[in-house]
Amino acid sequence: MTRYLASTAAALAATLGLLAAPAPAAAQGKGESVKFQDYPGLGNMLIKVAIAKGYCEKAGIKCELQAIPAAPLGLQAMLAKSIDAAFGPADVMNGAILRGAKMKMVVGGATSNVLTLVAGNHIETPNAAKGWPAFMGDLKGKKIGVTARGAATEVFSRWMLAKAGFTVDDATFVAVGGPNTAYGALVSKQVDAVMIFEPTGAMCEVLKTCKVLWRAGLDKQPAELYAMNGGGNGLIFSQEYIEKNPHVIDAVIRAVKEADAFINTPANFPEVSKIAQQFFKFDMPKGDEVLERALRVALDSDTYRARIDRKAIQNGLDILLETKQIEKAAAISDIVLDRAP
Repeated sequence: MTRYLASTAAALAATLGLLAAPAPAAAQGKGESVKFQDYPGLGNMLIKVAIAKGYCEKAGIKCELQAIPAAPLGLQAMLAKSIDAAFGPADVMNGAILRGAKMKMVVGGATSNVLTLVAGNHIETPNAAKGWPAFMGDLKGKKIGVTARGAATEVFSRWMLAKAGFTVDDATFVAVGGPNTAYGALVSKQVDAVMIFEPTGAMCEVLKTCKVLWRAGLDKQPAELYAMNGGGNGLIFSQEYIEKNPHVIDAVIRAVKEADAFINTPANFPEVSKIAQQFFKFDMPKGDEVLERALRVALDSDTYRARIDRKAIQNGLDILLETKQIEKAAAISDIVLDRAP
């Protein structure tokens, strides 16, 4: 009995000792500067908020932004060490990883599926209100603008046509560049519709110059594209950087998680909008309204999240395999850091 009581007392003391032990220190940098890729427009909003609210400083790092307008260019800059973190999706990482580059997505950035399909006011869209797949019929025989020939915007436009029962020859595809030039091509009637991303949809809605047919981040059909939400753009570091600076990676994750919580608290929307305008303004009529509308769409789409949905990434890669845009997909464990949220 004495031995039993002694062992019980020892176990209790050990338990109390564990409860009393100090919690492990939060991830903390040592004053390192971390340079992140940004895009024109809303871009890398989680880092913008982390800078403005002091979350980077609180985590012991100095966050800096450098505008680079495309994910492939961001990856190149990251691998060349002119920036520390690229901002892009897994499909762009996939090719580089299969060619031997070592990198990982460590935290989310803008994780929703950002594809947006808009039509010009000059064409009739009687099926627009019917949703998918009916509205694809309104594009039969029309010119559809895409960012570049062969880009994801064209790949998914063709996929949607085929899934809706049409052939890829039922539409003509025209390269129109990014949101600003795509919008110009649409309102000048050079094309009849564009598959693009924000703020083009917001521009249509605020300026009443075109109409949004579909947003992948909000419309649940086609289900395969909606299932890609949560696996979009993330912050990508080289494996070398991750191994040399594990405490910095943990500090970045910590700062982004805090920014996520702030951005996605509805009462904070006015301040989030002001932060966005500190970094970028749309030089156009009603530019502030366009930015605010684009931001609301992003928040409604659950875009700015620290969490990376591994299954959503796999869903996107599976579609690229199906459409033969890639011959092989890297393992998710080779794309996403194991301790990423």
